[in-house]
Amino acid sequence: MSNGRSHNLVLILAAGVVFLACVFVRAQIGSPNARRSPQPTVVEPVESSPDGPRSSVTSDTEDAHTKDGSIAVALDLAVGPQAWMYLSDADLEVSVRAVASAASADRLVTEIVGEVRVARDALARSRGRIWWLVRPLAWRVDSFSPQRVQVSVWTVSVLSAADVAMPQSDWVTTTFDLAWEGSAWRLVATRDTPGPTPRLGGRDTAWEPEPFDDALAGFQRVGAEVPS
Repeated sequence: MSNGRSHNLVLILAAGVVFLACVFVRAQIGSPNARRSPQPTVVEPVESSPDGPRSSVTSDTEDAHTKDGSIAVALDLAVGPQAWMYLSDADLEVSVRAVASAASADRLVTEIVGEVRVARDALARSRGRIWWLVRPLAWRVDSFSPQRVQVSVWTVSVLSAADVAMPQSDWVTTTFDLAWEGSAWRLVATRDTPGPTPRLGGRDTAWEPEPFDDALAGFQRVGAEVPS
């Protein structure tokens, strides 16, 4: 992964959930008293950016085949892991194939479905509410041509799950390689670079999962909400 190989789109998820769930796993995870949370149902993805260009792979072709159109697709892809966690393997495959280029679809499906399954199974062990938020914050167009574009998106993901993962954030810059195929920008490959990561502000310290969730009691997530 560090030898120049293109990373798949769920690397945000893999770094922010699989890695963190494994590193910060707590002893209760193997307790015979631990119960599996109900499988969440499918939720819609959050809005990519309220202030940024808005489009999608199904937008009007003339509008989509522009630099702004490619930015909007990259923002949609960056926030994809927000909803992918709650899809079945079959539905996730459909979602990935809908955004992937023809040449990359099989590879992306294999990698993404496998990694999301690991993360989904790990988080299902949590006995409390799971906080999993993915937010794109800024973008940069690295290169653009009518047939190929490269867009980098700076993203933060927040994870907290009782018995599984301590409350934490993961900051990453993901570069999306997109190709124009037919009437839409399609994902070819992605690459992740850690950061830039801000320091924790001086007014607070790290939280435990249960007080973290208690402090957010009554709050509704902006965008996609995990069904209770």
